[in-house]
Amino acid sequence: MQFQSLHQIMVDVINARNWLQGIGITTTGTRLEKILDVLLTLEDPEASPLGMDATEEDTYYALSDGAGFGRIAAEITNLPSHLMPRRTLQDILKGPLVPSQEKPGSTATPRNKFVELELAARCSSAGCRLLGFDDLMFEFEGCRYVIECKRPWHKGTLGNNIETAYRQLRLKLNGPDCRGIVAVAIEKVFDLDRRFQQVDSEASALELSYSIGEQFRNELTDHYRNWLDTRVVGILAIIRFLWKSTTSDTKGASYILCLVKFATPQVAQTAESARLDRLIAALRRA
Repeated sequence: MQFQSLHQIMVDVINARNWLQGIGITTTGTRLEKILDVLLTLEDPEASPLGMDATEEDTYYALSDGAGFGRIAAEITNLPSHLMPRRTLQDILKGPLVPSQEKPGSTATPRNKFVELELAARCSSAGCRLLGFDDLMFEFEGCRYVIECKRPWHKGTLGNNIETAYRQLRLKLNGPDCRGIVAVAIEKVFDLDRRFQQVDSEASALELSYSIGEQFRNELTDHYRNWLDTRVVGILAIIRFLWKSTTSDTKGASYILCLVKFATPQVAQTAESARLDRLIAALRRA
């Protein structure tokens, strides 16, 4: 799990920009520079663009994506040159600041790749060995995981996104030690990108994330019943929201992962279930 303040995020964005420029990737005029412009405005003590309840869309994505860029830079820099996803790093800088300005197809692709690369960085920081980025492949405890990432536009498209990911995963899984997980960025499914969440502490923010995760679990009943391929072992919810402390004027962003397991002892997958528990525990500590 990760909770970051506005100032921490701004420092990470500056570090990410410097790293990208250092490896020969220009950031001039890109989404990253737009994010930094918004963050610099929010740091201004004279500025008050953040209300008690609602938030501008650009504020949400500047904070959330800014934190993601920071994590990506911190982790991807450690990869060997043959695994460095330079083309993907260039692609995630493209597109508009906010999803409402995207169009289906080319302008939505950069943010889709960003979701994948941010999750890859999270897996790397948890000790997983990254193997590839289409969508995302990594090794954990000798098992190779293939992750199919989706970013639904609203709750009405959630089911179709999940079913599509399941079909795509089945085509990619090969070998006895290969498993699949569907990953879903759910901020638009539960309107998390429209307001600050009022919290008392990081502990209460974590409780809120678990509550959101439980809502997500309740949306998956049909998939529990209909998926027969036991190699697809679960669905990972990527929960990102902005928080505002009720006891101080602190504002920031969170990134929390919630795993809904399909591999359980009840379906004779005890070892698989235990490994997934260790995986999600490592991801949350990262």
